[in-house]
Amino acid sequence: MDWMQKWPDDCIDLIYLDPPFKSDTNYNILFGTQNGKPAQLQAFEDTWYWNEKAHERVENLKGAIAHPAHKPIAGLHLMLGDCGMLAYLSYMAERLAEMKRLLKPTGSIYLHCDPSASHYLKTIMDGIFDGRNFRNEIVWKRRADKHNLATKTMGPLHDVILWYGDIEEANYNRQYTPYSKDYIDSHYKHKDERGNYRLLPCTNESGGNKPYEFRGVNRAWRFSKDRMEDMYDQNLLVQLKPEGPYYYKKYLKDAEGVPLQDLWDDISPCRGKESLGYPTQKPRALLERIINASCPPHGIVFDPFCGCGTAIDAAQRLNRQWLGVDISSFAIDLIVKERLQDRSIPVAGIPLDLTGAKRFAEADRFGFEKWAINRVPGFVPNEKQVGDGGIDGRAKLMNKWNDLNLALAQVKSGGLGGLASDARDFLHVMQREDAVCGVFITTEKIDGRKRSAHEEFESMGRFEIGANNYPRVQFWSIEEYFDGRFPNLPPMLNPYTGKPMAQIHLI
Repeated sequence: MDWMQKWPDDCIDLIYLDPPFKSDTNYNILFGTQNGKPAQLQAFEDTWYWNEKAHERVENLKGAIAHPAHKPIAGLHLMLGDCGMLAYLSYMAERLAEMKRLLKPTGSIYLHCDPSASHYLKTIMDGIFDGRNFRNEIVWKRRADKHNLATKTMGPLHDVILWYGDIEEANYNRQYTPYSKDYIDSHYKHKDERGNYRLLPCTNESGGNKPYEFRGVNRAWRFSKDRMEDMYDQNLLVQLKPEGPYYYKKYLKDAEGVPLQDLWDDISPCRGKESLGYPTQKPRALLERIINASCPPHGIVFDPFCGCGTAIDAAQRLNRQWLGVDISSFAIDLIVKERLQDRSIPVAGIPLDLTGAKRFAEADRFGFEKWAINRVPGFVPNEKQVGDGGIDGRAKLMNKWNDLNLALAQVKSGGLGGLASDARDFLHVMQREDAVCGVFITTEKIDGRKRSAHEEFESMGRFEIGANNYPRVQFWSIEEYFDGRFPNLPPMLNPYTGKPMAQIHLI
């Protein structure tokens, strides 16, 4: 949250957040198999526990009588007691209060959640953004299961999106959905050379308009006499019976559609090419609707839990400025490599040089391991980081060698003592897993003084795919990554899509 505290007040036009839902689920990405079972990368954990940090957070909010979340959290604590749900809600309250400071008076915030916590989150949102500024509880039908397997409940098919914005000042560009075929057939049943149209009365008997005579008919018309004459000349007026009132033609091509309601059942979940394999990815059409409705042209969209970057992608396509934040280096890599690979995107908060990488390794060893694995094109980190069987990352070769196509990686984030022993252990892991090749990643480059470790790997020889041959096992370092040098590997399958990807070779 520190990064938000450094930003100025009233600087954001639209905030969309799709935070953890308190679903008590760990979300994984499947990428092949491990010992015949699906191999997974844990994208993020959505399980919350009551601990000392949660206790401190709740007590601070209960003691801060001027904090906008003071009353909601105090009341929820009284009702829920010390529990994982309150740990989650207090975490969200701190961040939502900071988002309120960032939002312009004309801005809106859309909080995407599900029924597991939406009722509690609305209480917090009422406290922070003022319940009078509650605009809608939008229900998005995210699934269309006809054979739902729920046995003790009704099938859960929807998410909730809570929209808040100043009731007087917030931007809102009214949105429309297309008419149904039945509506078009029943209402736009007339047709001429200009297309389908319906007839609407030109009279306005109850609108306070003064009557006047138009072509022998005296009525209170909804349009001025000049406008009526103009429509008559353009053949836009119809008189259904002599001396009767006139009707005007409303063409289907000029109709905007049905004004958007708070039940959205016309946007399907991600499928096909749009899907990146991210477990909670939202469809681009959903974000485009929200941005078009509440962010002015060239305004700023902010997603503080951006995940795989759907809001960022939608904002970019709609010519809005944007900011995205996520604590997962995996999520940032997915955005940079998959979402916006054709653009140069400034990224902050992850190592930009070897010194930063060393600090990262010291502060968060497991986080560094995931980040290091993601530096090698085609590889993704292993789900388990404790008791991982000597495997930190996996990849699949595009072409098989001896009916095998698995590649493995291991990261050594600390010192290089016992490197030869670590190398032998990694070779045993490769043999156990029937891996074609492997990459042993260190922070700094392995020099010639580690001859015995090099000899361990060289003993595995090389292999050929097509006209090229590659080392079975090789050292590679983050130092080389910052020098623009990559492992010498054959072409890999994209771990997110399963499609071939070009592999970067050692320079």
